[in-house]
Amino acid sequence: MKKYFDNDEVLGVLWRWKKPLIVIFSLSFLGAAIFSSPIFIKPKFKSFARVYPTNLKKYSEESPTEQMIQILESDAIRDTLCLSFNLDSLYDIESDDPYYKDLLFREYYDHVQFKKTKYESVEIEVLSTDPKVSYDMVKSIIDLYNIQVKTLQDEKLFEAVNTVKEMMVQKKVEMDTLESELNILRRKFGILDYGSQVKNLSKEYYKLLARSNVDPNKLAKVKAELDNLKLKGVEYENISGRLWSARDSYNNFKLQFEEHVKELNRKKEYAMKIVNPYKADKKAYPVRWLIVFVSVSVAMFGALGVISFLDRLDRKKVE
Repeated sequence: MKKYFDNDEVLGVLWRWKKPLIVIFSLSFLGAAIFSSPIFIKPKFKSFARVYPTNLKKYSEESPTEQMIQILESDAIRDTLCLSFNLDSLYDIESDDPYYKDLLFREYYDHVQFKKTKYESVEIEVLSTDPKVSYDMVKSIIDLYNIQVKTLQDEKLFEAVNTVKEMMVQKKVEMDTLESELNILRRKFGILDYGSQVKNLSKEYYKLLARSNVDPNKLAKVKAELDNLKLKGVEYENISGRLWSARDSYNNFKLQFEEHVKELNRKKEYAMKIVNPYKADKKAYPVRWLIVFVSVSVAMFGALGVISFLDRLDRKKVE
Protein backbone atom coordinates (compact mmCIF):
# COMPACT_ATOMS: atom_id res chain seq x y z
CA MET A 1 0.00 0.00 0.00
CA LYS A 2 2.86 2.30 0.84
CA LYS A 3 4.41 1.68 -2.59
CA TYR A 4 1.07 2.52 -4.21
CA PHE A 5 0.82 5.83 -2.35
CA ASP A 6 4.49 6.62 -3.15
CA ASN A 7 3.82 6.06 -6.84
CA ASP A 8 0.64 8.10 -6.59
CA GLU A 9 2.62 10.89 -4.97
CA VAL A 10 5.26 10.82 -7.74
CA LEU A 11 2.55 10.96 -10.40
CA GLY A 12 1.01 13.86 -8.56
CA VAL A 13 4.28 15.78 -8.58
CA LEU A 14 4.70 15.09 -12.29
CA TRP A 15 1.17 16.26 -12.97
CA ARG A 16 1.61 19.48 -11.02
CA TRP A 17 4.85 20.25 -12.85
CA LYS A 18 3.77 18.93 -16.23
CA LYS A 19 4.10 22.22 -18.07
CA PRO A 20 7.72 22.94 -17.01
CA LEU A 21 8.61 19.31 -17.76
CA ILE A 22 7.07 19.52 -21.24
CA VAL A 23 8.97 22.75 -21.87
CA ILE A 24 12.26 21.22 -20.63
CA PHE A 25 11.69 18.09 -22.72
CA SER A 26 10.91 20.10 -25.83
CA LEU A 27 13.85 22.48 -25.39
CA SER A 28 16.36 19.67 -24.67
CA PHE A 29 15.07 17.64 -27.60
CA LEU A 30 15.23 20.57 -30.02
CA GLY A 31 18.59 21.73 -28.67
CA ALA A 32 20.16 18.28 -28.99
CA ALA A 33 18.69 17.81 -32.47
CA ILE A 34 19.98 21.20 -33.63
CA PHE A 35 23.45 21.00 -32.06
CA SER A 36 23.98 17.43 -33.36
CA SER A 37 23.07 18.50 -36.89
CA PRO A 38 25.72 18.93 -39.65
CA ILE A 39 25.59 22.70 -39.06
CA PHE A 40 27.42 22.27 -35.74
CA ILE A 41 28.98 18.77 -35.98
CA LYS A 42 30.42 17.70 -39.30
CA PRO A 43 29.36 14.14 -40.12
CA LYS A 44 32.22 11.65 -40.44
CA PHE A 45 32.35 8.60 -42.67
CA LYS A 46 34.16 5.40 -41.78
CA SER A 47 36.10 3.16 -44.12
CA PHE A 48 37.83 0.03 -42.91
CA ALA A 49 39.68 -3.08 -44.07
CA ARG A 50 40.76 -6.32 -42.40
CA VAL A 51 44.13 -7.77 -43.33
CA TYR A 52 46.34 -10.70 -42.33
CA PRO A 53 50.13 -10.32 -42.04
CA THR A 54 52.07 -12.51 -44.46
CA ASN A 55 55.71 -13.02 -45.57
CA LEU A 56 56.99 -11.30 -42.42
CA LYS A 57 60.40 -12.22 -41.02
CA LYS A 58 60.61 -12.73 -37.28
CA TYR A 59 62.67 -10.05 -35.52
CA SER A 60 61.46 -10.55 -31.93
CA GLU A 61 59.02 -12.51 -29.79
CA GLU A 62 56.07 -10.50 -31.13
CA SER A 63 53.38 -12.34 -33.07
CA PRO A 64 53.04 -11.44 -36.79
CA THR A 65 49.85 -9.50 -35.96
CA GLU A 66 51.58 -7.45 -33.25
CA GLN A 67 54.50 -6.85 -35.59
CA MET A 68 52.08 -5.66 -38.26
CA ILE A 69 50.44 -3.17 -35.87
CA GLN A 70 53.87 -1.83 -34.84
CA ILE A 71 54.72 -1.12 -38.48
CA LEU A 72 51.28 0.38 -39.20
CA GLU A 73 51.78 2.76 -36.26
CA SER A 74 55.25 3.80 -37.45
CA ASP A 75 56.02 7.48 -37.97
CA ALA A 76 57.02 6.76 -41.59
CA ILE A 77 53.44 5.76 -42.49
CA ARG A 78 51.87 8.46 -40.31
CA ASP A 79 54.01 11.30 -41.72
CA THR A 80 53.47 10.18 -45.31
CA LEU A 81 49.68 10.13 -44.82
CA CYS A 82 49.67 13.55 -43.14
CA LEU A 83 51.60 15.00 -46.07
CA SER A 84 49.82 13.15 -48.90
CA PHE A 85 46.29 13.95 -47.72
CA ASN A 86 46.98 17.44 -46.27
CA LEU A 87 45.55 16.31 -42.94
CA ASP A 88 46.43 19.59 -41.24
CA SER A 89 43.98 21.40 -43.54
CA LEU A 90 41.43 18.62 -43.16
CA TYR A 91 41.63 18.90 -39.35
CA ASP A 92 41.69 22.75 -39.44
CA ILE A 93 45.16 23.03 -37.91
CA GLU A 94 47.26 26.08 -38.75
CA SER A 95 50.84 25.32 -39.81
CA ASP A 96 52.17 28.24 -37.71
CA ASP A 97 50.50 26.97 -34.53
CA PRO A 98 53.17 26.45 -31.81
CA TYR A 99 51.64 23.05 -31.04
CA TYR A 100 51.17 22.13 -34.69
CA LYS A 101 52.63 18.60 -34.59
CA ASP A 102 51.05 17.69 -31.27
CA LEU A 103 47.60 18.78 -32.46
CA LEU A 104 48.06 17.09 -35.85
CA PHE A 105 49.16 13.77 -34.38
CA ARG A 106 46.37 13.81 -31.78
CA GLU A 107 43.78 14.30 -34.52
CA TYR A 108 45.46 11.62 -36.63
CA TYR A 109 45.28 9.01 -33.86
CA ASP A 110 41.65 10.02 -33.16
CA HIS A 111 40.74 9.35 -36.78
CA VAL A 112 43.04 6.44 -37.68
CA GLN A 113 42.83 3.23 -35.65
CA PHE A 114 44.54 -0.18 -35.88
CA LYS A 115 42.95 -3.01 -33.90
CA LYS A 116 43.83 -6.66 -33.48
CA THR A 117 40.81 -8.93 -34.02
CA LYS A 118 40.15 -12.17 -32.15
CA TYR A 119 41.11 -14.10 -35.30
CA GLU A 120 44.63 -12.57 -35.39
CA SER A 121 43.88 -10.23 -38.29
CA VAL A 122 44.24 -6.43 -38.10
CA GLU A 123 41.39 -3.99 -38.67
CA ILE A 124 42.38 -0.67 -40.23
CA GLU A 125 39.76 2.02 -39.59
CA VAL A 126 39.73 5.61 -40.83
CA LEU A 127 37.20 8.37 -40.08
CA SER A 128 36.89 11.46 -42.26
CA THR A 129 34.36 14.13 -43.17
CA ASP A 130 34.87 13.07 -46.80
CA PRO A 131 33.99 9.40 -47.54
CA LYS A 132 36.44 9.31 -50.46
CA VAL A 133 39.30 10.50 -48.25
CA SER A 134 38.65 7.80 -45.64
CA TYR A 135 38.49 5.16 -48.40
CA ASP A 136 41.67 6.40 -50.10
CA MET A 137 43.51 6.60 -46.78
CA VAL A 138 42.76 2.95 -45.95
CA LYS A 139 44.04 1.89 -49.37
CA SER A 140 47.14 4.08 -48.97
CA ILE A 141 47.85 2.64 -45.50
CA ILE A 142 47.92 -0.90 -46.94
CA ASP A 143 50.17 0.21 -49.83
CA LEU A 144 52.49 2.11 -47.48
CA TYR A 145 52.64 -0.89 -45.15
CA ASN A 146 53.79 -3.11 -48.03
CA ILE A 147 56.44 -0.55 -48.99
CA GLN A 148 57.61 -0.14 -45.39
CA VAL A 149 57.97 -3.89 -44.78
CA LYS A 150 59.88 -4.36 -48.05
CA THR A 151 62.15 -1.44 -47.15
CA LEU A 152 62.93 -2.95 -43.73
CA GLN A 153 63.57 -6.40 -45.17
CA ASP A 154 65.61 -5.01 -48.08
CA GLU A 155 67.91 -3.20 -45.64
CA LYS A 156 68.90 -6.57 -44.19
CA LEU A 157 69.20 -8.08 -47.66
CA PHE A 158 71.44 -5.22 -48.85
CA GLU A 159 73.75 -5.91 -45.91
CA ALA A 160 73.83 -9.61 -46.82
CA VAL A 161 74.41 -8.82 -50.52
CA ASN A 162 77.33 -6.49 -49.74
CA THR A 163 78.88 -8.98 -47.31
CA VAL A 164 78.63 -11.87 -49.79
CA LYS A 165 79.93 -9.64 -52.60
CA GLU A 166 83.02 -8.77 -50.53
CA MET A 167 83.63 -12.46 -49.85
CA MET A 168 83.32 -13.20 -53.59
CA VAL A 169 85.91 -10.51 -54.38
CA GLN A 170 88.30 -11.94 -51.77
CA LYS A 171 87.87 -15.47 -53.12
CA LYS A 172 88.35 -14.24 -56.70
CA VAL A 173 91.66 -12.59 -55.74
CA GLU A 174 92.71 -15.78 -53.94
CA MET A 175 91.77 -17.90 -56.98
CA ASP A 176 93.71 -15.65 -59.38
CA THR A 177 96.77 -15.73 -57.10
CA LEU A 178 96.72 -19.53 -56.80
CA GLU A 179 96.09 -19.93 -60.54
CA SER A 180 99.11 -17.69 -61.23
CA GLU A 181 101.29 -19.81 -58.91
CA LEU A 182 100.16 -23.01 -60.65
CA ASN A 183 100.91 -21.53 -64.08
CA ILE A 184 104.47 -20.75 -62.97
CA LEU A 185 104.94 -24.37 -61.84
CA ARG A 186 103.47 -25.61 -65.12
CA ARG A 187 105.78 -23.47 -67.25
CA LYS A 188 108.99 -23.94 -65.27
CA PHE A 189 108.63 -27.57 -64.21
CA GLY A 190 106.18 -28.97 -66.74
CA ILE A 191 103.72 -30.11 -64.07
CA LEU A 192 100.26 -30.41 -65.59
CA ASP A 193 98.65 -33.34 -63.78
CA TYR A 194 100.83 -34.45 -60.91
CA GLY A 195 99.14 -37.78 -60.19
CA SER A 196 99.03 -38.99 -63.81
CA GLN A 197 102.52 -37.71 -64.60
CA VAL A 198 104.12 -39.44 -61.62
CA LYS A 199 102.40 -42.70 -62.47
CA ASN A 200 103.29 -42.61 -66.18
CA LEU A 201 106.87 -41.36 -65.74
CA SER A 202 107.60 -43.88 -63.00
CA LYS A 203 106.32 -46.69 -65.21
CA GLU A 204 108.41 -45.43 -68.14
CA TYR A 205 111.51 -44.95 -65.99
CA TYR A 206 111.44 -48.48 -64.61
CA LYS A 207 110.84 -49.89 -68.09
CA LEU A 208 113.93 -48.09 -69.35
CA LEU A 209 115.98 -49.39 -66.44
CA ALA A 210 114.89 -52.91 -67.27
CA ARG A 211 116.26 -52.64 -70.79
CA SER A 212 119.86 -53.54 -71.56
CA ASN A 213 120.31 -51.19 -74.52
CA VAL A 214 118.61 -48.09 -73.13
CA ASP A 215 119.51 -44.66 -74.45
CA PRO A 216 121.26 -42.81 -71.57
CA ASN A 217 119.97 -39.44 -72.74
CA LYS A 218 116.38 -40.61 -72.72
CA LEU A 219 116.82 -42.17 -69.28
CA ALA A 220 118.36 -38.95 -67.98
CA LYS A 221 115.49 -36.92 -69.40
CA VAL A 222 112.84 -39.12 -67.73
CA LYS A 223 114.77 -39.01 -64.45
CA ALA A 224 114.99 -35.19 -64.66
CA GLU A 225 111.24 -34.96 -65.14
CA LEU A 226 110.68 -37.27 -62.13
CA ASP A 227 113.05 -35.14 -60.04
CA ASN A 228 111.05 -32.03 -61.00
CA LEU A 229 107.87 -33.74 -59.89
CA LYS A 230 109.52 -34.78 -56.60
CA LEU A 231 110.83 -31.25 -56.08
CA LYS A 232 107.64 -29.29 -56.83
CA GLY A 233 104.91 -31.94 -56.94
CA VAL A 234 103.84 -31.59 -53.30
CA GLU A 235 103.71 -27.80 -53.65
CA TYR A 236 101.68 -28.17 -56.86
CA GLU A 237 99.21 -30.52 -55.16
CA ASN A 238 98.90 -28.20 -52.16
CA ILE A 239 98.22 -25.14 -54.32
CA SER A 240 95.83 -27.14 -56.52
CA GLY A 241 93.85 -28.29 -53.47
CA ARG A 242 93.61 -24.74 -52.15
CA LEU A 243 92.46 -23.56 -55.57
CA TRP A 244 89.66 -26.15 -55.68
CA SER A 245 88.59 -25.15 -52.15
CA ALA A 246 88.58 -21.45 -53.13
CA ARG A 247 86.53 -22.22 -56.25
CA ASP A 248 84.03 -24.19 -54.19
CA SER A 249 83.68 -21.31 -51.68
CA TYR A 250 83.37 -18.79 -54.52
CA ASN A 251 80.59 -20.81 -56.16
CA ASN A 252 78.72 -21.06 -52.83
CA PHE A 253 79.00 -17.30 -52.29
CA LYS A 254 77.86 -16.71 -55.86
CA LEU A 255 74.74 -18.84 -55.28
CA GLN A 256 73.98 -16.87 -52.09
CA PHE A 257 74.53 -13.58 -53.93
CA GLU A 258 72.16 -14.57 -56.74
CA GLU A 259 69.52 -15.73 -54.23
CA HIS A 260 69.71 -12.44 -52.29
CA VAL A 261 69.48 -10.36 -55.50
CA LYS A 262 66.54 -12.47 -56.64
CA GLU A 263 64.83 -11.83 -53.28
CA LEU A 264 65.48 -8.09 -53.61
CA ASN A 265 63.84 -8.00 -57.03
CA ARG A 266 60.89 -10.17 -56.03
CA LYS A 267 57.53 -8.41 -55.61
CA LYS A 268 55.61 -9.66 -52.56
CA GLU A 269 52.48 -8.70 -50.65
CA TYR A 270 52.84 -8.41 -46.88
CA ALA A 271 49.14 -7.73 -46.15
CA MET A 272 46.56 -10.26 -47.29
CA LYS A 273 43.18 -8.52 -47.57
CA ILE A 274 40.30 -10.33 -45.88
CA VAL A 275 37.82 -7.43 -46.05
CA ASN A 276 38.47 -4.85 -48.76
CA PRO A 277 37.82 -1.17 -48.00
CA TYR A 278 34.83 0.54 -49.57
CA LYS A 279 33.57 4.12 -49.84
CA ALA A 280 30.97 4.65 -47.11
CA ASP A 281 27.54 5.93 -48.19
CA LYS A 282 26.30 6.47 -44.63
CA LYS A 283 27.86 8.56 -41.88
CA ALA A 284 29.30 6.80 -38.83
CA TYR A 285 29.53 9.88 -36.57
CA PRO A 286 27.72 11.54 -34.89
CA VAL A 287 24.95 9.14 -33.87
CA ARG A 288 22.22 11.77 -33.59
CA TRP A 289 19.57 9.62 -31.91
CA LEU A 290 22.05 8.69 -29.17
CA ILE A 291 23.05 12.33 -28.61
CA VAL A 292 19.37 13.36 -28.46
CA PHE A 293 18.50 10.48 -26.13
CA VAL A 294 21.37 11.17 -23.72
CA SER A 295 20.77 14.94 -23.76
CA VAL A 296 17.03 14.61 -23.12
CA SER A 297 17.63 11.98 -20.41
CA VAL A 298 20.16 14.15 -18.59
CA ALA A 299 17.90 17.22 -18.87
CA MET A 300 14.83 15.34 -17.62
CA PHE A 301 16.62 13.69 -14.70
CA GLY A 302 18.10 17.02 -13.72
CA ALA A 303 14.71 18.68 -14.02
CA LEU A 304 13.06 15.96 -11.90
CA GLY A 305 15.68 16.48 -9.20
CA VAL A 306 15.08 20.24 -9.11
CA ILE A 307 11.29 19.83 -9.26
CA SER A 308 11.34 17.31 -6.41
CA PHE A 309 13.36 19.74 -4.29
CA LEU A 310 11.08 22.71 -5.09
CA ASP A 311 7.94 20.64 -4.46
CA ARG A 312 9.17 19.72 -0.96
CA LEU A 313 9.89 23.38 -0.20
CA ASP A 314 6.35 24.31 -1.26
CA ARG A 315 4.92 21.61 1.00
CA LYS A 316 6.89 22.78 3.99
CA LYS A 317 5.66 26.32 3.46
CA VAL A 318 2.05 25.11 3.34
CA GLU A 319 2.53 23.07 6.51
